[in-house]
Amino acid sequence: MRVRALLKSLYVYFVEMPDRLYPFATVIKGHLVRGKLSYESALTHAFDTYGPGRYGYKLMMYREIFHFVGAIIFITAAGFVSQVVFGSNVILYVLFCAAVLGLTFQEFYLQPLHNAQRTQKGVTDWVIWVAPMTAYMFMLTF
Repeated sequence: MRVRALLKSLYVYFVEMPDRLYPFATVIKGHLVRGKLSYESALTHAFDTYGPGRYGYKLMMYREIFHFVGAIIFITAAGFVSQVVFGSNVILYVLFCAAVLGLTFQEFYLQPLHNAQRTQKGVTDWVIWVAPMTAYMFMLTF
């Protein structure tokens, strides 16, 4: 049970990272705030303006930049592990396939279930994660 709780808290930590690092300031009750409070205010404003589950282009771009950076970090870490630890590119393909399966499960099952994420956002998130991995595998092949 402790391992499950640890994995859940680690998952939440990474999912909420863009919320905590939101760099844009917002005035709330006369105070200038940044980070999670500012992000939640921007998210509430977007949902009120565009409808439930619709982030608007600014928040969507902000989140997708985090997804893209995460994909680059994962590619780098997977390449390091495959070469330094295992000494083979085969494990790189295994790691990428596992990541794609995990991302598919997260974006199309977990996120809609727990965060009411719209399918359109799930598809966009999935593509932003998977496209760099696919491009990297394509470059390795040739």
